[in-house]
Amino acid sequence: MKKANQNLRVTKKTRKKAAERRLFPGLAAMSVADVVDRYKQAVVNIEVSKREPEKSSESSSRRRRGHPLPIADSFDEKPKRNTTNIGTGFFFDPRGYILTNEHVIHNAEEVFVRFYNQDRLMRAEVVKTSYKDDLAVLKVHPPKNCRTIPLGRSDSVRAGEWVVAIGCPLGLDHSVTVGIVSALERPIQIGDRHYPHLLQTDAAINRGNSGGPLINLRGQVIGMNTAVSASSQGIGFAIAVDQVKHVVRDLMSGVPKLRRRAGKGRKR
Repeated sequence: MKKANQNLRVTKKTRKKAAERRLFPGLAAMSVADVVDRYKQAVVNIEVSKREPEKSSESSSRRRRGHPLPIADSFDEKPKRNTTNIGTGFFFDPRGYILTNEHVIHNAEEVFVRFYNQDRLMRAEVVKTSYKDDLAVLKVHPPKNCRTIPLGRSDSVRAGEWVVAIGCPLGLDHSVTVGIVSALERPIQIGDRHYPHLLQTDAAINRGNSGGPLINLRGQVIGMNTAVSASSQGIGFAIAVDQVKHVVRDLMSGVPKLRRRAGKGRKR
């Protein structure tokens, strides 16, 4: 009986791995450099012109005490001023659809993106946002041979797994940092937003990284870099990709589904 139970567990594990191979064919473990080379062109720099309230002294003191905050903060209402915000996004659909954090583009008057290795800014359309979930979908005219990053599964992520963050910290576009998944399922309250399913990572995340991908060594997005503890080093947070996918289905509800052309990729 014991041997039968062992065989059953092995069978379930084998089936799960086979299902993952069918879902993500050809995605074997890569080196960090391979991950960067394959997906750096899918990551974009985001620049936002917006109007927002002046920060109060109370919110500043909360920041000094080390409350983990995303790039956007909650402010006491005061006269508004023009500011420029920066962030990161990534192509998840070859038709030009980009994922990022809602707080990166919150109250935006204009949103621009910059592709890899290009100086020109391109205006982006805000397709739909979710303030509660801190997610947004943007749309641009895609570059030729638009590279996308596949959305993986966060329910199979393990603490200790190596991850790569690609983003635009402090405007330094397409910077790469590496770390591990430090913990899973971190629930955190930031201002009036509740994040129930955050991955914790020690990959360096700074201002401008928000909205960028956290990628495993199989080249799958497992989270969206979102927040960092201001009072310590090596404590960053990413929205788990299963949560991202759930919200994206709603954000893309009015967009026709991507149809693959029959026979695409076959040799003639």
